[in-house]
Amino acid sequence: MEFTLKSIQEAHEKYTGPDFPMLFKAFKDMGMVSNEVNIQHGTSVYTNTDGQTITAEGVKVSHPIADTSHVEEVKDILTRHQAGQTDFPTFCEEMAQAGIYKWFIDINAGTCSYIDLNQQTIVSEQIPQ
Repeated sequence: MEFTLKSIQEAHEKYTGPDFPMLFKAFKDMGMVSNEVNIQHGTSVYTNTDGQTITAEGVKVSHPIADTSHVEEVKDILTRHQAGQTDFPTFCEEMAQAGIYKWFIDINAGTCSYIDLNQQTIVSEQIPQ
């Protein structure tokens, strides 16, 4: 798979919530090293091993990001989304209400970290590989 916007979009269409480990694998196969999703600004930045970046329009939440983050709420939102109970736009809105404005996927470390407005990692999870 090539590191192109088209390949990234195709992977997103193919793999959703419960299939996140497969999306992660597709990203890795493209040579991607990180993905930062900012739901406050509605952008996703993808970076490959050569340092090349692709910035794409993403989901921008309609509500302001909560000033205070709630760890247990974030964990509950993640559990429900990973079980296929919410679609991606709903997941983003719920994360905003729980105080998360972005998440950072580190492909090499195999982690996804959810970050609040104070730049604090609220939840970091290992991605099954």
